[in-house]
Amino acid sequence: MMPVRRACALLFLVATTVTAQSKKPLTQADWDRWQTIAAPTLSPDGKWAAYTLNPRVGEGEFVVRSTSTSSEHRVNLGYTNRENNTPGAERGRGGAAGAGGRGGRGGGGGASGAGPFSADGKFAFVMVTTPSKAQVDSTEAAQRAAVAAGRGGAGRGGQGASAAGGAAGGAAGGAAATNNANSLRVIRLADGNIEAIKGARSFRVPNDNGKWLAYGAPDSAAAAEAAAGSGRGGRGGRGGAAAGAAADPAVARRAYGGPVVLRNFNTGAEEKLADVVNYTFDDSAKVLAYTVTSRDSSKDGVYLRDLATGTTRTVMSGPGNYRAFTFDRAQQQFVFTSDKDEFGRANANAVVYHGTVKAGTAQPILTTAALPAFYRFPDSFQASFTRSGNAVTVSIAPPREEAVPNDSLVGKAKFDLWHWKDAQIQPTQLLQVNAALNRTFQGLVNLTTKKFTRLTDENFPSVQLSDDAKVGMQSTGVPYDLERTWGDGGNDVHVVDPATGVRKQIATKVSGQAQLSVGGKYVTWYDKDHWHAYNIATAKTVDLNAAMQRVHFEQENSSQTGEPAAWGMAGWTKDDRSMLIYDRFDIWEIDPAGVKAPTILTDSLGRRENLTLRLIALDNNADERWIDASKQTWLSAFDEDTKESGFYRARLDARRAPEKVMLDAVRYGSPSKAANADVYMLTRSTFQDFPNLFVGPTINTAKTRITDANAFQKEYSWGSAELVEWSSQDGVPRQGILYKPENFDPTKKYPMITYFYEDLSDGLHTYIAPNGGTSVNIAHYVSNGYLMFEPDIYYEDGHPGQSALKSIVPGVQKLIDRGFVDPKKVGLQGHSWGGYQIAYMITQTNMFVAAEAGAPVSNMTSAYGGIRWESGVNRAMQYENGQSRIGKSLQEGLPLYLENSPLFHLDRIKTPLLILHNDQDGAVPWYQGIEMYIGMRRQGKEAYLFNYNNELHGIQGRANQKDWANRMQTFFDVKLKGAPEPEWMTKGIAAKDKGKDQLVPVIRP
Repeated sequence: MMPVRRACALLFLVATTVTAQSKKPLTQADWDRWQTIAAPTLSPDGKWAAYTLNPRVGEGEFVVRSTSTSSEHRVNLGYTNRENNTPGAERGRGGAAGAGGRGGRGGGGGASGAGPFSADGKFAFVMVTTPSKAQVDSTEAAQRAAVAAGRGGAGRGGQGASAAGGAAGGAAGGAAATNNANSLRVIRLADGNIEAIKGARSFRVPNDNGKWLAYGAPDSAAAAEAAAGSGRGGRGGRGGAAAGAAADPAVARRAYGGPVVLRNFNTGAEEKLADVVNYTFDDSAKVLAYTVTSRDSSKDGVYLRDLATGTTRTVMSGPGNYRAFTFDRAQQQFVFTSDKDEFGRANANAVVYHGTVKAGTAQPILTTAALPAFYRFPDSFQASFTRSGNAVTVSIAPPREEAVPNDSLVGKAKFDLWHWKDAQIQPTQLLQVNAALNRTFQGLVNLTTKKFTRLTDENFPSVQLSDDAKVGMQSTGVPYDLERTWGDGGNDVHVVDPATGVRKQIATKVSGQAQLSVGGKYVTWYDKDHWHAYNIATAKTVDLNAAMQRVHFEQENSSQTGEPAAWGMAGWTKDDRSMLIYDRFDIWEIDPAGVKAPTILTDSLGRRENLTLRLIALDNNADERWIDASKQTWLSAFDEDTKESGFYRARLDARRAPEKVMLDAVRYGSPSKAANADVYMLTRSTFQDFPNLFVGPTINTAKTRITDANAFQKEYSWGSAELVEWSSQDGVPRQGILYKPENFDPTKKYPMITYFYEDLSDGLHTYIAPNGGTSVNIAHYVSNGYLMFEPDIYYEDGHPGQSALKSIVPGVQKLIDRGFVDPKKVGLQGHSWGGYQIAYMITQTNMFVAAEAGAPVSNMTSAYGGIRWESGVNRAMQYENGQSRIGKSLQEGLPLYLENSPLFHLDRIKTPLLILHNDQDGAVPWYQGIEMYIGMRRQGKEAYLFNYNNELHGIQGRANQKDWANRMQTFFDVKLKGAPEPEWMTKGIAAKDKGKDQLVPVIRP
């Protein structure tokens, strides 16, 4: 008889084996099940957490979850789906909405904001702007019916169509409009009651008072106008203009306001305000300010509603447009613009008005007469008070300038002139035409003197001001625009007097960004490995680390050519007494006056232990901008050797080694804290574990999981991640990640694909959801039996190709030597920079049985003069001072360009190559992929080039993503697993047969 203990062990083994065998490998059909968590937010009292749960395809949810119990409330946010026929097309929601700022939290139409809770934590709010799946299906059915009825057109409102087709189009558009109607959901957290306010357009709640809610209610007048065919819907058919459309399209249609409902949560009472365009609370909800644009223009104006008494004061009224109402930081004064004095005239000039809440009236402080000649206030006018409230910045615009319409050039020549003296080349200029025609500049109005000063212009497009606007800082890179083409350049730094606009240059051709100190006493910048501070009062500049020769404030581990950037600043201590600056590992305190010697606040703990320490900003008080070194401070920590992350505590002024709180083999997200309670929230992830939300009374006790997204993952075979180490051919220690299938057996031999870019090992504990795209998906391939290897690369200037070879080949060989990698089943894959390195490596080694290179540069000599069309810049900068790491111009370093170009070594290739390069690639010109293909074809080498029509550098269209993922896995399965070759590999696809294979299933089941 079998002993009981042995029998139990056997039963456990059998159960474990059955469970493991019952897990499924991932397929494409599974990818769209995965969800992401977005915008996690704690309520002010810390009792609730809110977040959105977003699927790739399906109905998203807004979730409010208790931080102490299992209680939760969910709101359907509507259906999201990726269209399969258009690259990048997506039909889906704007998302949970909330607009932040001093006007109170709120939202509308997919805006983002400060948070979804009332100030007292009793209510949560979310705007739903997208129809449900059922509504989507209903709308699409109506649209199909409209097309079938006469192909008149369909859309939101059906702007016009002929005969029956037009009528059906209007009906379908009406259905879409109904389904897409916004709704505001108000969740009463005490009992979970969810109120749906259908047709709501927006909402606001005060920042510091939970008593009030204001929301834009359904606008029946606007709906009636839309139904009458006022042109607000989508396009109709070819039958003609919609009924009621404006006869002259040049005549601007006035945007009337709609109803806004003001609700008192304490009493439940509501009051409706008519024709409101904009509305905003002060933080404490003493007043609701709003502007009105009415069909009865006599009611136009600016109004202040006293929320305690219920009375409304008229700040200004009369026919006109009232825009850009803005409170100061204390919400005691305000500004806005109005064109009431010229209302009704063409191009009516506006006036900027200023008032106080106490007085309830406003006076003009700026007219266009005070602006430079022919300048005006733009339609996009913005105003902002200085922090002290003693001045207002305003936007101004130069005389209107119109581009020449294309239809006016019929029968005339159309061309671009590339002039050798152009500071920016034509492609850059063409992308900036719209911005150039609609540019605005900034000026300042002193509220005491009422004097206006222009601050910005074409050469100085921005300004940083002190709290009281008595000093400012500006920089300009215009003198170096030409040099910036090849990666040089910099900025000249100036101090500006906001009272006069007079500038004084204090630094020349600075490589880093300059900034004004919090207290306005210094201008600081980083340049060529050194921090500098300019004392505005004494007009003296100090090199802050001139005596610190062994301290690296530059990114000393940067392998790119050109000046390395700084590690950055943590901030300032009170009254600008000192700067806190990062090196690679630690935190330094430096006196900007250069009197006191720099001190290290973390006792070199970071550098001793290869631990990157950084300050965590947990204080939700926006008024606190200084770092208080006397308070207990939380630091994030990342171990560069083990890839562990965690948190330390320190009192920085003690200048002792920080206290270790936790350091774990996980990836922690940035923690957040409830505004009025000791409740903390963070994420924690590994390769196997999705980054769910955890809460607790301190950071180190935030271990209560409150989400369980993608719990179905346990149904699938997943895998594990292991940190591996080796040395490059030059003896440089390297690290990488080996991903192994679940139930990995080291006695077996597995196929392995090496995927790389530059350095990826810091992502050891990053969760990877299955998905399609341009590159291999680690989770998917591991689930399907592959080993996946991500090696780090050490680069030598001038030799990027050899650098990749010397780092990667020894890493792959070390894994082969461990016995579980089949040396005859080793592949390579990478995209963009990774694609280039793969194209080079297969000209130098025959180690790899198959390779895929996405968007590879094959010929550096031709790519050097190419254009990155998405930004309009010349690619020379990438070679001379960037990622491609040549470090010289083509003329200065021609041998290096030839050495590093795969095109000139194609005769050595024995590895079959799959290439992805799309015809609208805006980063790497797609002729680079063509050159690689043509060259290999000429040499009789096995090569395949996929071009997804109209796709970009990365594949955007969902159908294209899935098709490419299928083709790439098929390629590797054939070469590394011995799968049968598909017809596209054996015969190709003739141009005349393009698309035929899409009419039968090609996506994996």
